[in-house]
Amino acid sequence: MTAPRGVLAIVGATATGKSALAVETALRLGGEVISADAFTAYRGIDAGTAKPTLEERRGVPHHLIDLKEPTEPFSAGEFARLAREAAREILSRGRLPILCGGTGFYVRAFFEGLFVGPPRDERLREALRLVEARRGAPWLVRALTLLDPESGARISLRDGARAIRYLEIAVSTGRRPSELFRERPGERWDGPSVKLLLTLPRPVLYGRIERRFRDSIMAPLAGEVRRLLEAGVPVSAPGMAAIGYRETAALLEGLLSPPDWADTVIRQTRRYAKRQETWFRSEPDFFSIRADAPDLLEEVVSAARPLFS
Repeated sequence: MTAPRGVLAIVGATATGKSALAVETALRLGGEVISADAFTAYRGIDAGTAKPTLEERRGVPHHLIDLKEPTEPFSAGEFARLAREAAREILSRGRLPILCGGTGFYVRAFFEGLFVGPPRDERLREALRLVEARRGAPWLVRALTLLDPESGARISLRDGARAIRYLEIAVSTGRRPSELFRERPGERWDGPSVKLLLTLPRPVLYGRIERRFRDSIMAPLAGEVRRLLEAGVPVSAPGMAAIGYRETAALLEGLLSPPDWADTVIRQTRRYAKRQETWFRSEPDFFSIRADAPDLLEEVVSAARPLFS
């Protein structure tokens, strides 16, 4: 087989089996995985994100995992820059970059570019952080949505850090961030690519989400969150915005009962999966594949062949 000349993307909603499939594909085609997930980049944010363990990676190099401390910001722009650098470096060694994850905005930033906004205004950011502390991240996201519905729809109600950045851009420029993103998208991936979207019927997907939480995530998550809190990581830290972490902190404080905690995390994960599906189905040039297809790996290998021609 000739050396690859582009990027293979394997994306989809949570619990569609992206990580395992990316590893199998990498072993088959001589690839390396670039994680396109907003939270696997954080050290110590493991159980709730289903971050693949060293054993599950099976010797396949993984990039952009355990990159940041939970208290550090990590933006789509920084991700896209680092991911494109990693992809070019992987290609230079004659191996296949496999972009794998479910954070749609990060995937779009990698391929389509991202607006480079104005410099940070620390006084404005501090004022917005105070608002978040008093009223919560959902309040900021709703405020953003009033100013710019398109930008508000891009982020979850939990993502105070991104809401602050978007509001900062809006105040600094007097423009809607979504308009600026379209006008000045920034650097794009200019090489070949094959983009695959893993799909499942919603009842099947929701069943997988609940089973994975109860079988694999539920037991270790409480201990992980306790260790983070004891290490001084505040509940408001960017890494703790991952689904399940702030809810688990509430469980540990006695503010949620175990049944309510489990139901809340499962419900929020299902809602997130629905938003992921909606996002990726609106993106151009993605080829949909059933995640439970019996010959899934062969379909992926076949789809990736143009990258080697």
